[in-house]
Formats: sequence, C-alpha cells, structure tokens
Amino acid sequence: MSAPAWPRPEWRDGGDEAFLLWFVFGTFDPGFVIDAHRYRTRGTPPGIDVVRYENRALARWDGYPLAGTLGRLLWEEDARLFERATSARDCTMLRGSIRDPANLDPLRDLVGTITALVDGGGVAVVDPQILSMFDATQWRERFTADVFRTRDHVLILCSDDERNAGRSWVHTRGMRKFARPDISIRNVPPAAVAIAGELAERFAEFQAMGGIVDESREVEVDGVPHGMRLRVAGAPDDPEFNNRHVALDWPV
Repeated sequence: MSAPAWPRPEWRDGGDEAFLLWFVFGTFDPGFVIDAHRYRTRGTPPGIDVVRYENRALARWDGYPLAGTLGRLLWEEDARLFERATSARDCTMLRGSIRDPANLDPLRDLVGTITALVDGGGVAVVDPQILSMFDATQWRERFTADVFRTRDHVLILCSDDERNAGRSWVHTRGMRKFARPDISIRNVPPAAVAIAGELAERFAEFQAMGGIVDESREVEVDGVPHGMRLRVAGAPDDPEFNNRHVALDWPV
C-alpha cells in the first residue's frame, strides 16, 4: 500500500466521524466523467454520496445552502456570485461521514472531484462548514490536491464577545471535517487578539494532523500570568459551530 498523499502524523482515533459537505452549482453534462489521474482523485470515498440535483428542486430542501442565515451571509459576501449560483441549472451535493480517518486522502479525493466539477461547468462552490462560497477561479487558486493547508479548510473568526464587554471572541469553523472539535477562545483583550488567533490556528493545525486535545492540560501563553484551562463542550447541533468545540477563556 502506498503512503498517504495527505498524512496525519499525529493521528489517534478520537472515536468521532469526519463530516464532509459541499455544494457545486453549475451546468453539468449528463455524461460527465472525471479524469482521475488529472484531478488526483481515487473516486468517491466510502460513506460519501455525490448526487446531482436540479437546482430548483433542491431549493425546496430545508438544508438548501442559498436560503436562510447562510444564504444571507453568502449574498452579503458576493451578491453577483450568489445570483449565478441561484440561477444555475444543476447542483451537485457531496455529503457524508467517515469514521475518524487516519489520513486526509479522502478529503484530497473530494477536493479533486470538486475541481473536476468546477472545470466541467461549475460556477460556484459552497462550503457551509466555513460559511464560504468560491467562484471557479477562487477555488482553483485556493485548493489543490498537491498541497494540504489547514487554513484552506478552516475559518478563523473574530467578533465581539457578547458575554464579556470590551473583549473579543476568537473561534473556528470547519474542524468537523477532521473529526475534531472547533476552537473557542473568549474574553480576549484587544491587545491579545492576534495572539489568540495564532493559538487557534495552532490548535487547528494540530488537530487536522490527527492530534487530540488533552482536556487535563493548562494552556500557557507568553506574557500572560495565568494559564488557561480548556474543556471540550457543545454538540454537533450547536449553531455557533455545527460541531463540538474546545472552550478556553482568556485570563482576567
């Protein structure tokens, strides 16, 4: 067996499932066939469904990504691309779960499949787990089956912390792709936002590589007099993450 193209050198089985979900809008030939060698994909991983729908029919589904809160966010992000996706004839949905994978080659396979769909008539790719939509050019520039970069697949956000006045909330979305919890750092003072962002990125990278966060550890940051205790909280139906999350509170 050949070595994985996208390995997870820190991998331990965490017992969860990696959840994968994308929507590709466009016009696709009924006889469309993917060149596996060109797009560096072994095909559809077990546990994942790739299904083409008529866009108008899919729009009646409760989980349609161009409706509701996500639809409003995507429209605000790029109204012109949103309209192109809405008016597209077809939508191909890639969706399913894989038990905590020992490597990221299944993700690589799907990146290749989506790239092939983009080249074969796709105009917009929606990744609901990171609240993002890409046009064909953006997708090709950001994603490649040759190189894995955690930040391509995970979103790091910073917003006002409604629980702590004058403080920020730094958090991620997208870690469920790796069968790992997202990161939530609350009570971050203005001067520490960049440091908290780097901390969230390090946690994301460690977990994407297969690492499991030890809840018994205390996180220490240079220049901060007290460590931060962490805990894993939440559930996959938590609307703030659509996932569990590693919760940390910046020391007062």
